[in-house]
Amino acid sequence: MKRSDSSCRRPGFTLVELLVVIAIIGILVALLLPAIQAAREAARRSQCVNNLKQLALALQNYADTHSCIPPGVLAQKPFPYRNASWLVRILPHIEQTAVYEQFDFNQTDWTGQDAADRNAWLKAQLLVSTLRCPSSPLPRTRLESPRSDTRALTPSVPAQIEVQIPDYVGIAGTYYNQADMSSVPVPNAVANYGGRSTFNGVLASVGGNVLRNALRFADISDGLSNTVCIAEESSPYVDPTTAVTTDCRAGNWAGGAWSSGPGGDSDWWHNVTIVAYPINWNGPAANHCPGYQRHTIIRSEHPGGAQMALTDGSVRFVSETIDARTATRLCDRADREPIGPF
Repeated sequence: MKRSDSSCRRPGFTLVELLVVIAIIGILVALLLPAIQAAREAARRSQCVNNLKQLALALQNYADTHSCIPPGVLAQKPFPYRNASWLVRILPHIEQTAVYEQFDFNQTDWTGQDAADRNAWLKAQLLVSTLRCPSSPLPRTRLESPRSDTRALTPSVPAQIEVQIPDYVGIAGTYYNQADMSSVPVPNAVANYGGRSTFNGVLASVGGNVLRNALRFADISDGLSNTVCIAEESSPYVDPTTAVTTDCRAGNWAGGAWSSGPGGDSDWWHNVTIVAYPINWNGPAANHCPGYQRHTIIRSEHPGGAQMALTDGSVRFVSETIDARTATRLCDRADREPIGPF
């Protein structure tokens, strides 16, 4: 009787063995996926830190060149020629000199709302990676429709352009002073969007009734390492009743990153905020949304808090549970009160 030759028979998996292998792979993927996501977020967070550091150092370089800090907001003169934002003024210090030298600062409306925007064509071409938090889910640009007198300029401007919205905001001051904070530890609303103590930050308004001269670092009496100059606005506002998300960044208005709005003491402005609410706050939307409101909120996609640049060029991750008094002191350049751990 012949025996069958099994020397060429290929070994195989049983169905049970295959299912076990698939289950093991699934478990490994489930274990590794959070680690991979955490590693990616750590890389994005590191890039965000680097962006803020570059912006804070640009403020220092600007001050070395011009002997003053760039104005957070410069009052228009005369109407309707609204001024450029502080982000425009630091462009040469974040490797954008070639574009900056082409800008026209004379008789132009940087918002493009009430007069010709002589820089519309350049603004539509300009995307600066330093202004983008890699974790942000928000759009990088906003769509705008230039006026007819803007479109008639040379080079010609199309019927619609996209301008960049930054994920970072300048700190113009604080709404609450220290006397207020004893009775309002966590503000739930603001009486009026005009605010007060609006010029006690690093990127304050210049040319209005309260503060007419540009600031110098010597005016930051609390010390550069104790005063926040720039913070994140990289996450959407979520309405607490409807769960609808809204882009409430201070640069999400006419002119995007490149406009400061009308400026002055009693008007609206862009790309700076007067701090009135806790970090990542999602309370009622009045007075901090849309972007032209003065009290847009420091808000971050990085879990648990937000990145903030101090005026000495360092960057700190500040918890959303930080004591409200401490947060106010950090954003006030001259309250002369000590700051505890944060």
